[in-house]
Amino acid sequence: MYITNIKLSNFRNYENQEIILNKGLNIFYGDNAQGKTNIIESIFLCSLGKSFRCNKDKELIKFNEQLAKVSIDYEKKDRIGNVKAEIGEKKEFFINGVKQDKVSNIIGKINVVIFSPNDIEIIKDGPRKETKIYWYDD
Repeated sequence: MYITNIKLSNFRNYENQEIILNKGLNIFYGDNAQGKTNIIESIFLCSLGKSFRCNKDKELIKFNEQLAKVSIDYEKKDRIGNVKAEIGEKKEFFINGVKQDKVSNIIGKINVVIFSPNDIEIIKDGPRKETKIYWYDD
């Protein structure tokens, strides 16, 4: 499976952006605060229906705008597809243009695993040295 195209409209710092991806390796690079992580977040949103960075959907909408849209085209071995998210007063998802009544319907269309800098601490530091367990007997 691979993503072929990402369209962002009023998503985070992007007004209108289309990103065409290669079937192989794609690298996003640039200065801090340029929107690299926002691209990854848009993919995560269309994969699992939520952000990995914030709990409030309104934070995904570009400042002074009312509606954000993310559209992702993908190809799998046996099919092509599209997942679209619209975030305004509420969050709505579409699969191949058909509005979904449950967010869970999008799960499995685009498969992702995210590995963030915070996850490195788990590997680098290992388990906590001190574990305190308290219980009270009445």
